[in-house]
Amino acid sequence: MEERLIIFADYGLDDAAATATILRHEKRFSHIDIVPIGGNVPPDVALRNCYTLLSYYPALWNKITVVDTTALPQPSEYLATIHGQDGMGDLFQPPQTLPDVKTIAFNEWLDTTDGRELLLSLGPMTMVRPLMERHPTYEPVIMGGCVDSAPNFKGYEFNHCLDREAFTFCTKQKHAAITLDTCRTEKLDMRRVEISGDDIHSQVLRADQRLSVERGEDGCYVWDDVAAVYLLHPERFTLTERTDRDGNRIYNAAYVSDKLYFED
Repeated sequence: MEERLIIFADYGLDDAAATATILRHEKRFSHIDIVPIGGNVPPDVALRNCYTLLSYYPALWNKITVVDTTALPQPSEYLATIHGQDGMGDLFQPPQTLPDVKTIAFNEWLDTTDGRELLLSLGPMTMVRPLMERHPTYEPVIMGGCVDSAPNFKGYEFNHCLDREAFTFCTKQKHAAITLDTCRTEKLDMRRVEISGDDIHSQVLRADQRLSVERGEDGCYVWDDVAAVYLLHPERFTLTERTDRDGNRIYNAAYVSDKLYFED
């Protein structure tokens, strides 16, 4: 059965990869609501990047609603060394005209939700919280958190750190977490994988590879894209209940398939 999907994305590079992955499988969903939020970039830049990305998918515009959160306060940390000057690897030119997709303000959009949608959270959970307060029935797939793996931002995983209270609230519900522990493994290291396609997803992965080398990192992990794959292929993962440093119960995912994580 097709289901409506909600994606919260703070439009850095890995959010773009995750969106491309979801749109490649759009036939699985009756409708896709994309909520650009602050995190890797400020909310206005996230909205701009969302429109830029969607300009490459005109055949899907009638299936997508964009939710405008720019009027609402949100945390963000602009990380150009990770995501490029524009937040998406400086790969794409903003469109001369905006994609012809329905756009709705966040508070108005909330009234269209009923708690039965699939929920994918790829950034800080500031804007996810009011949705889950309204509908406690969600079981989100989230990219965020860490248990054993070394933190990557001020003692925490980035998305967790930017709004720890919202993260704690949202992880009280049953969920699947793609954490730093999930991604920092040899199976999910894209550093040595040859990406040869010209599609949007391939372009983003190559940019991620290049920027990870420039930063001197020991691997290339496309965090949010792995979360999108969990949504599509949960059978490729196992879940283990853990507790993080703040006492949050985390249903920590581990990738156990022999496939490249993004292979269909």
